[in-house]
Amino acid sequence: MNGESGPRIHTVDQLLDVLDQVVAASARGDRSQKTSAEFWTEMLTRPGHPLATQLPDEALADWHERGLLGDLTGARVLDIGCGGGRNTNWFAQQGATVEGIDLAAPLLDSIRPTMPATVTLTALDVLREPLPAGQFDLVYDSGCFHHIAPHRRLTYLERVLPAICTGGRFGIVTFAAERMKTPTDAEIVLTGDTDGGLAFTLDDLRGIFSPLNPVELRAVRPDREGLFGADFLNAALFTAA
Repeated sequence: MNGESGPRIHTVDQLLDVLDQVVAASARGDRSQKTSAEFWTEMLTRPGHPLATQLPDEALADWHERGLLGDLTGARVLDIGCGGGRNTNWFAQQGATVEGIDLAAPLLDSIRPTMPATVTLTALDVLREPLPAGQFDLVYDSGCFHHIAPHRRLTYLERVLPAICTGGRFGIVTFAAERMKTPTDAEIVLTGDTDGGLAFTLDDLRGIFSPLNPVELRAVRPDREGLFGADFLNAALFTAA
C-alpha cells in the first residue's frame, strides 16, 4: 500500500501528538484543549452542578488555617483550571497576587469584572501554551489534572513543577479512586476515552508528584459549612525542595 500516513514517529512530541489524536477522536473528545471552552463554560455555570459555586475548597481553607500554605500576603499564586474563580478570589482575599488560568474563555470573560485588582485571568491551555512568566509561591490545581489523559501527565509535570519556587507549595484536588470507579491508563490510551475524568488514590498522587516533598495527603471533608467539599475527592499538598 502506498497511502499517505504522515511521518513515522521518532520523537516524544510526535508520539504525544498521535495519542492526542486518539483522545480527540473519542466520543467525548479531548477536554484538555481549547476546543472544549464552551463545554467547560456550560458545565461550570449549569444550575445544580456541584462546581457552579463560589465556595472555596475545604482543603485549601484547612491548610491555610493550620499554616501549611505559608504567608499568603503578597504571595504569588497560580490557580490552574480556575473555572469560575472561586479559589482565585479566595486567594486574593488572603492578600495574594493571583494568576488564574482556564480553557473556558467565555466564563473568564464574564467573571473578570468581578475579580479583585490583584487577579489576572487568562484563557490558555496549560499543556500547550506558555504559562504566566516566572515562578510562584503556590501553584494550585482543583479539578484540572484529573481531566488530562495519561500520556499528557508527562507534559503537565514538565511544565508545572518548574513554576513552583524553591520552598513553594503545590496543592491539588482530584477525583478519589478509593471511592469511585475509574478506567485504567491502558484502557484510556487504547480507546482515547477519559471517562469524564480520572480518579487517583492518595498513593497515586504521592508517586506522580514524587519530585516534591509531601506535606499532607487526605480525603476531602464534605461537612464543613461555607466551604466546597465532596466525599469523592482527594487532596494533596507538597513543597518544592
